[in-house]
Amino acid sequence: MNHAADRTTQDVRNVTSVLNSKEHKKGLSELVLSVTSVSRRYPWLARVTGHVADITDTTAWEHPNLAVRLSIPDPGDDIGALTGQPDMCRRVYTIAEFDQRSSTVAIDIVVHGSDSPMMCWLRDLVPGDRVAFAGPRPHPAPSGRADGQRIHLLADGSAYPAASAIARAVPVDTVTLALPDAGAADRYAGDFPGATLRFVDSSSPTPLADVVGSLPANGSTVFWAAGEREDIRGVRHHCLRTLRLPKEQVQVFGYWRRGRTGTQADLARLRAAAAYQAEGRSFSEADDFDIDI
Repeated sequence: MNHAADRTTQDVRNVTSVLNSKEHKKGLSELVLSVTSVSRRYPWLARVTGHVADITDTTAWEHPNLAVRLSIPDPGDDIGALTGQPDMCRRVYTIAEFDQRSSTVAIDIVVHGSDSPMMCWLRDLVPGDRVAFAGPRPHPAPSGRADGQRIHLLADGSAYPAASAIARAVPVDTVTLALPDAGAADRYAGDFPGATLRFVDSSSPTPLADVVGSLPANGSTVFWAAGEREDIRGVRHHCLRTLRLPKEQVQVFGYWRRGRTGTQADLARLRAAAAYQAEGRSFSEADDFDIDI
């Protein structure tokens, strides 16, 4: 008996079960972005703009931190076939801007020199192309600021669009940025109205964790941070263990992990979700930082 093959078959069944579950699909619509322009906001950040037809509920697009899953070509992807999209992968990106009147969506993408599926897709993308995606899905963000309360955002380049969307919706005190190529600091002020911007050296493996301890904080301070997984783990440790803040005041997210692909991260999360499903529990109970990605 081929036990390895049996385990592989069972693994596929488990992952497929999660992908088809109501919890996984909750609130997601299958839509198409008709690309109208591809531009550079900054040397390191591209913007893809397009029109989305068939938006029936615009209120679903009003949250300040919305994510969608773009479907892009990737012949080597292990998940596409399980979702009925062979040779395709899905990558999560934040909605940078949404114009309700025209149903126009803007998505910002960090540009790097690799030949990853996303970079190959972006290089070939032109107006007129159609891109399937699932979404939108709201991700946690500060909902407002109480009197005397501080809100600090920390983000690397991958989380820049989300941090900017939050800062344009909610008054924040500081935004700490670890960008691939910051350049002139004043060019970013318009993306974070009213906030004090701090730029840190992105060459450190943990640029945000290195400086989070220098931010003024008390028992009511709110932290939102996103970026490289191990860097953000350090931010979370400071907020929860050193400052002893309540969990609801610490919103932290590992968008990516150094040395891992997006598909590898997705598979790890899907397997963890399958384990929760087998135990009759909701995956919403899971701590993402406990998953071995």
